[in-house]
Amino acid sequence: MKMTTLKEALSKKLTKKEMAFFKKSFDLVGDIAQLEIQDELKKKEKIIAETLMELHKNIKVVVKKIGPTGGEERIRPVKVIAGEKRTETIHIENGFRYKLDINKVYFSPRLVTERARVTAQVNPKEFVFDLFAGVGVFAIPAAKKAEKVVAIDINKDACNYLKENAMLNKVFSKMEIDCGNCRKIIENQKYKNCANRIIMNLPMHAGEFLNVAFKIAKKGAVVHFYCFLPEDELFEGGIKKIKDAAKIAGKKVKILETKRCGQLAPRIWRCAIDFKVLN
Repeated sequence: MKMTTLKEALSKKLTKKEMAFFKKSFDLVGDIAQLEIQDELKKKEKIIAETLMELHKNIKVVVKKIGPTGGEERIRPVKVIAGEKRTETIHIENGFRYKLDINKVYFSPRLVTERARVTAQVNPKEFVFDLFAGVGVFAIPAAKKAEKVVAIDINKDACNYLKENAMLNKVFSKMEIDCGNCRKIIENQKYKNCANRIIMNLPMHAGEFLNVAFKIAKKGAVVHFYCFLPEDELFEGGIKKIKDAAKIAGKKVKILETKRCGQLAPRIWRCAIDFKVLN
């Protein structure tokens, strides 16, 4: 009988004790598979990676995660353990193409549904701000529909890929791409009351930039705010941050939608809170 899953295939190559440490899930970014290899399986990582490539011929590189996502640029370091010696690829999502290097920029394929949900709401006459744009996975689909998109990121590599991806997807003329801290950029460019829609996909720190969002939001603007919240706080903790920041800014808000869109850790959720600025 032909083996159809990685777990089935590895059960013939690893001991029962080793299989107990094996995490069967993996992320696929372009033609690069990202694995989490437990320390107990370090000596078998090559076997695991090569078996994965045998099962999935579209995978040309297998990497293992060698540290947590960290730093101002949100990068999770990886190491190539099989296949071609590279970490750059082109990822296709919802008909858009994104060139990126997973060792230089933040990217998660797990948010594909969430990105589609947000960009589906964009209207043709909107002025959209993506304050933490990365390689453009929110900004570029938004630019296909909006009048203009301002995309900002602090990571220079991400900004370079963002420009390349804007051209690759033929939306460069509708985008303004700025590299740096969004607070400083917005203050220097003197943006004020001009945004119809604001995307804040930086769940660890987005709450620190709500005052920036309120500065650029027009009356009626929709803000897509992301945060990490413990399970027993859904969604009150995030809503409180929004309302506290709104009060300081002299703004009124209406919560439109709340949803979970992935886990950071056991009982810790990535949460999306959409709200409208009423004044």
